[in-house]
Amino acid sequence: MKLRWKLFLAFLAVIAVVIAVVAVLVRRVSVGAVSSHMDGMMTGGGMMGGMMTDLEQAVSVGVTEALLVGALAGLVVAAVVSYVVSGYFIRTIGVMAGAARRIADGEYGQRVSHSADDEIGEFADAFNEMAAQLDDTERVRRELLATISHELRTPLTSIQGYMEGLMDGVVPEEPETYQLVHREAARLSRLVADLERVSRVEAGAERIVLEVVNVAKILTEVADRLRPQFEQKPLALAIEVAGGTPPVLADDDKLVQSLMNVAVNAFKFTPPGGRVVFRGSTVQPGSLTCPPIPERAVRALAASGTPMVLLQVQDDGIGIPEEDLPHVFERFYRVDKSRSSAGGGLGIGLAVTRGLIEQMGGVVWVMSGSALEADPGMAPGTTVSILLPSAQPA
Repeated sequence: MKLRWKLFLAFLAVIAVVIAVVAVLVRRVSVGAVSSHMDGMMTGGGMMGGMMTDLEQAVSVGVTEALLVGALAGLVVAAVVSYVVSGYFIRTIGVMAGAARRIADGEYGQRVSHSADDEIGEFADAFNEMAAQLDDTERVRRELLATISHELRTPLTSIQGYMEGLMDGVVPEEPETYQLVHREAARLSRLVADLERVSRVEAGAERIVLEVVNVAKILTEVADRLRPQFEQKPLALAIEVAGGTPPVLADDDKLVQSLMNVAVNAFKFTPPGGRVVFRGSTVQPGSLTCPPIPERAVRALAASGTPMVLLQVQDDGIGIPEEDLPHVFERFYRVDKSRSSAGGGLGIGLAVTRGLIEQMGGVVWVMSGSALEADPGMAPGTTVSILLPSAQPA
């Protein structure tokens, strides 16, 4: 049975019960009231008794007619109201059902509109959010297939070419040739390892060992690893740790990997002559506001009730387009869609960073361009912020 008919029958059932109860009560009360009133005015039988009987019958007939007219009017109103109300509910639900079928057929751009601010509107909003997530997932899937096929094709083509050359005697059997083949095979191995790594991180399967980590020490370690590359480009590299910054409770190795991923992006997208700054500071509950700080970061800070440590990697590079900012931590998402090696590899570094930081109880977000309050001496490039719990109590 359709929902509209169920609603209609439900209205009718309620009205029928109400009419039955009212009919019994009205008949009893009205007839009883008239009988009592007449008994009080006169006593006896005969003509008066007949008048009493006629009056009771007249009242009973009148009440019955009134109830019948009221019941008919109630049925008409119930039919109209149930039709309008059920149409109000069913219209949006029917549209969502059709959109869901089209989404199942692969049309992920389907959306439904509902202007009313009620539960049906919330249902429509949730449906649209689900459709948007499916659309994004499909987009990422297509980009993943295109990226992986591109990344696999290059080394495989190179290996195949060298091997065919060796078999045909065109390429000399020299150590350099085997080194080239080995290098391409190693590239394939790194690709597979990266894919396995992001899968483990997103599944929460990476083993996290929390320990007390000194902020200045960890930032210095990351800077020392990258300093030769920065000096060769060249880029200025600075470390600024505020006095009294407490250590963080994190996995030392995973935190270094996370910061390295962020710093490598800053290195790639900052032109020669630019500057990259590693920062460490303490933040108190209530000191962060959103936007542009994500709401989850504010909630994490407020829920902790204790100071937390803010680690930042800030550059004055080319920045990130505003439309790309919400997606930079998605796996395989790259601002540069050219898939060139200079454009950032597979686009999983920041996805791994987010997964690791969240497993350590932290939050990571990015600001760029006009949303970034840069230092007076730096152009508004990009700042990646990591909020981690302090290892010291309040």
